[in-house]
Parts: sequence; structure tokens; C-alpha cells
Amino acid sequence: MLSRILLGFFLLSFLSSFYFLLKEAGEERRRLFIGIFLVLIFIFLFPSQVTFLVFENQPVKNFGGVAGYRVSEFLFEQFGFPSFLIPFLFLLGAISFFLRSLRLFFRMSSVLLALFLFLLFAGRQGETGKGVDEFLRNTVGFVRFLVYLFILFSPVLVFVKKRKERIPPEPEKRKEKKKRERKKRERKKEEKKEEKEVPVEEKSLRDEILSLLHDPVRVEEISKEEAERLGKLIEEKLENFKIRGKIVDYISGPVITRFEYEPAPEIKASSVISRADDVAMAIKAPKVRMSMISGKGAIGIEVPNKRREIVYIKELLTHPEYERDKHPLFIPLGKDITGKPYYERIDGMPHLLVAGATGSGKSVFIHSVITSILFRAGSQDVKFLLVDPKRIELSIYNGIPHLVRPVVVEPREAVEVLKESIEWMEYRYRELGKASVRDIEGYNKKMKEKMPYILIIIDELADLMMVAGREIEHCLVRLAQMARAVGIHLVVATQRPSVNVITGLIKANFPARISFQVVSRADSRTILDEIGAEKLLGKGDMLYRSPRGDELMRLHGAFVSVEEALGIRNLFAAEWLKKLLGGRIDKVNEVVRLIIEEDMIDAISDPGIPGSEERIEAFCRFAENEVGIPAEELKQVLEEVEYYPGIEEMQHVKKERKGGEEGEEEERDPLFEEAKRIVIQYQTASISLLQRKLKIGYARAGRLIDQLEKAGIVGPYRGSKSREVLIKGE
Repeated sequence: MLSRILLGFFLLSFLSSFYFLLKEAGEERRRLFIGIFLVLIFIFLFPSQVTFLVFENQPVKNFGGVAGYRVSEFLFEQFGFPSFLIPFLFLLGAISFFLRSLRLFFRMSSVLLALFLFLLFAGRQGETGKGVDEFLRNTVGFVRFLVYLFILFSPVLVFVKKRKERIPPEPEKRKEKKKRERKKRERKKEEKKEEKEVPVEEKSLRDEILSLLHDPVRVEEISKEEAERLGKLIEEKLENFKIRGKIVDYISGPVITRFEYEPAPEIKASSVISRADDVAMAIKAPKVRMSMISGKGAIGIEVPNKRREIVYIKELLTHPEYERDKHPLFIPLGKDITGKPYYERIDGMPHLLVAGATGSGKSVFIHSVITSILFRAGSQDVKFLLVDPKRIELSIYNGIPHLVRPVVVEPREAVEVLKESIEWMEYRYRELGKASVRDIEGYNKKMKEKMPYILIIIDELADLMMVAGREIEHCLVRLAQMARAVGIHLVVATQRPSVNVITGLIKANFPARISFQVVSRADSRTILDEIGAEKLLGKGDMLYRSPRGDELMRLHGAFVSVEEALGIRNLFAAEWLKKLLGGRIDKVNEVVRLIIEEDMIDAISDPGIPGSEERIEAFCRFAENEVGIPAEELKQVLEEVEYYPGIEEMQHVKKERKGGEEGEEEERDPLFEEAKRIVIQYQTASISLLQRKLKIGYARAGRLIDQLEKAGIVGPYRGSKSREVLIKGE
């Protein structure tokens, strides 16, 4: 009795220590430990049973010693000779863990278990078999043998049933085939319906857009021998720093090859990651990035390929994956490290923050976003509001009909435009309320007149923040917090991701972020909240943090050249000009062709460009000689044409402003004249001053300051400083 208690205590302590060992191990090692443990049980149990029969009543000579003797004695007492099958259950379990196949274990163990139970009960083996057989004989008599036969053949019945489930009868096959064909026909009808809904001018441009884009050029992948050579160099270099581990796998992509390095159990991940520069020097690579691989007990070592493949946008726009989502804001971000195209919906982001140093590919990425939306969406589906203080990158899109207004290049004007976009948002919310819907998708499904999506793209946030930081921050945060439901989305880019530009409020409201190559770790932390972007290779190499909070994803952005972007702009502008000038002049196609050839689109679409009037006048004289249209007649038409019709929201906002100005005198606060006298007398204007002098609350004092600004008495908001008083005292 004492020996059994000691045996039980030993087994309990062993199992508890084994449990804690498994808890600390990774998935692969856990499977290996369990498999080895089951093999050891088989090696202990089966020879112990054999030696128990050979050396009966001699525990010392038993293979498992006293413990093996006692366990075998117990098994023979309870189950008799069928107990020899029990060790093989453990062996089957070990094999299934090694082969990662639980199905194999369940199938083989069910056969073994059925045989064990049949021999146990039918053969009246051991105390358990005799007891069960005695009970069934007294209860059901001879029928018990049918029960035993059923137990023996039950695995066969289960296998036959499963096979029948896997192979449906012929009528079901025919039904499934008819069902698939019906779904296919319905899908084709839906596709034809969608094609009919696409305007003819935009549908016909798709093939022309593709003809302007570069075809993809394949680059030979890294060879297995080269990958093994690099892997060996990495292992040897880390060994020099007493970091033990091994390369277990590698993945080769268009730009980089990622090696999966599995460090020894006692090695910290940080000690491996900190040696990225040393590894780069050992393999003679410009930069090497290291990071943890989610779901694996390994570290990803990303090594640049010697021959880099350029990811062209044409390949992404023609990929079958691009057709799985018909949403107008479904865009390709690039390819992942395996070379698989990666797509996202902007309305799911719902706003995107982009950062990258000069030459990193930030502006090219914006070109790819605009190009992909132009390829898919018509001007009635998506509108652009482009802000480009640098005056270089986005100005080439002047002329596409998707623009709400000409590209904004003045920082002060950009502030006013962003303020106006907030008014558009508020107007849209009122319209959603009238329609009793929650978002733009519900509105467009319910209402006949559709509401277009508005995509606001800012190419250089730093330039705007230098001019009016507080106002820009307020506008961006307000839009980011509320504009998603009404279909207004932001893509904000900067080449200086410092905390002065990307403030905490802005970053908190832009969950989706992309970082191209940056100068320092501090810049990487500012945009992504962790380091790594400083190790990127430039030219479209990026790290993407999705709004879902996933780990950073390394992508390689699509390339769109300036020439391709200009060609696409000219295609859309030509079709739009034909519509605008049709019926107003003769020989429209010839005139439009000359406008494109002489690069006159920007001068016609944006009258605010310096020298646009002189350029139009010179062009009209040239066109008169070429196509015979009187210069004065053509000039009058080109100057009078309203190139951008705008959106409905713009007109409503203007009406509301006009109505507010007309009723301004009636709406003024009774204390307006007294407040005016005070600010002129003290030559300073602040809410706190009016609160003290007029003995009023903060909200009323704030309204008085706003009314004084509208009346032209005080200047605009200047942050923590008091407003400038524009009228001097007597």
C-alpha cells in the first residue's frame, strides 16, 4: 500500500513539473515534448508488462523496477491480457504528435480501443471484464454478445458513414452543379448591370489608362544556394557575439528576403535585434531590419535583394484580387514581402497618415492612390480636394473632372478650404438626419441623388503647420473624428514626422499610418510608435500599420511615373473638355487636341495661375491659324467656361454664410457695442478681458470675440496670444 502511495506521489510531482515546462515552451517544442513523453511511457510500460509475466512475484527483475511491477500488476488485475494493447495507445499518440495528424490518432486508436473492449468483455478478462460481463448476462442475457460484436465493428461503421458524407450521391451532385451555374449567371448579370452604371466616358478610358502604364518586369528570385550562404553568414556573425540559434526558413520577395532566425531558449530577442548593423556588415548589405514574427518563436531578418524588382501599378490594377471589392475607394498599397498584392479600402482606414524622407517614395505613393481611384471611380463617385503647398507634385492633376476646385497651393488658402470642408461635413450630417440614415452608404442606397465620396489629400503637412499650426490641427482633428460617416476621408503626408508637425491629437485620430524611409529612430517612433522605418531601403519600401492594430507590415509600394500621371490627366481632361466645349464651338476635337499638345489645361482650369490670361490669348491666336476658329470667339468661350462645377455642399454653405451675414445685425449680442469700446480702449482682445469687464461667462465672451472678428474689429486667432485689435483708439 505504501509503495502505491509513493508511486502516485512521484507521478503527480512529475506531471506537475512537466506541465510547467510545457507552459513555458513554444508550440513546436510543446508538441515535441509531448511526443517524447508518450514514447517514454510506451518504453516503460510495455517491457514492464512482458517482464511481469516472465518474472512473476520478482519486482527486482522487472524492467521498470518496483514501479513497473506495480503498474503491470494493477493492469493485469483489472484488464487481463488485453492490457497489452494499452501501451500502443500511447505510441499512437506520440506518432500523431510527431506527424501533426490528430486524425491518424483518432482513426487508429478507435480500432485499437474497440479491439481492447471486445477482448475485455467477451473474454471476461480481469476484474473489470468479468464484472461487466456478469452484469450484462444478468440484464440482457445472450444479447450481450451482439453488443460485443457491435463494439468490435463500430470503427468500420463510422468510417463508412464519413466516406458517404464526403462523396455525395449523384442527384446531390447535379443539384450542386445547377446551383453553381445559377449563381454564376446571377453574378454575370450583376457585373453587366455594374458595367452599365459606369459612365461611357470613364469606362472607355480604362483600357487607355492601362496602355499608358508600364508593364511589369520580372526579376529572378534569390537562388537556394545564395539563401543558404547568407543564412550561414548570419548564424556565424551572431555566434561571434555568443548568440546561438539557427535559420529555420526563408521567404524571398520582390525587394527583400526574410530569414526566420530561431534563437536558443536562453537568448533574448533584444540581443539579436540590436545586432542588425553588424549582420548588415557581415553580409555586405546596405541595411538589415530585424523584428519579431507574430505567431512564431522566431525573429525575421530582412535582407535586401541584390536585384530589386520594381512593383508597377499596372500589375496591381489587373490582378484578380483587385476585382473582389467594387468599392470606389478600394486601392492597392503594394506588394508584401512574399510578392503578393495587398489592397485596402480607404473608408475602412478611415484616414491615412503618411511620412517619409525626400526620395523615399511618399509622393509616388500618393500618385498611385490617385491613379487607382481614377481607374475605378467616375467623377460622380469620388471627388478630390488636393492641397499641395510645395506646388510640384499634385498640381499636375489640375484638369481632371474629379476635382472639387483647382489644387490649393497657398497655405493660408488651405486653412480656409479645410474650414469649409468642416461645413460640408456638417451639412452632410444634416442631410443624413433628414434621410434617417447613419452613413453615406445608407444614404446612397436610399436616395436617388447620390452623395460622392470626398478624398482630401495634403502632400506636405509641415508647410501648413508652420503657417497656421493650431488652426490646421483643429481642422484635421475635427474631420478625422467625424467625417468618416459622411464619406469624407483624409490622406495627409509629410516629410518631417516630428512632434511639432504630427502632434499627439493628430496621431491619435489617424489609426492607419504608413512610413517610408525616415532619417532617424525618433522619426520612426513619431509616425509608427516604434523603430524600424529608418532601416527601410527607400523608393517605395514602407511599413504599414493598419487601423485594426495589427503588427507592422512591410510593403513595397507601386510605382507611377510623372509621365504616366500626366498622360492619365490628359485623358480625363480631354474627355471633360469635349463635354464642356461641345455645342459652343466648332471643331471641338481639334481644339481639345491642341489644348493637350500645347499643355494649356492648367491655364484653362485654374484662372488663378499667374500669366494664364496671356497664355490663353496666345493659344487662341495659334488655334485660329491651325483650325480656323476666330481667336476672340475661342478666347471668350475658354475664359467663361466653368471648369469645376463643384459639389452641392459648396452652394449650400455659401447660402448659409450669405444668410448669416444678412442677419448679422439682428443676431448681435446686446453687449456688442460695449465689448467693442473695451477692446479699442485697451488695444487687446481676449475672452478673459471681456469676462472681467462685463461680468459674463466664458461662452458669451467667446461669442462676442467671434462677432468682433466678423465685424473686422479684431484679428484672427493666434494661439495663446491675444488677438490683434485692427482699429486704433482715439
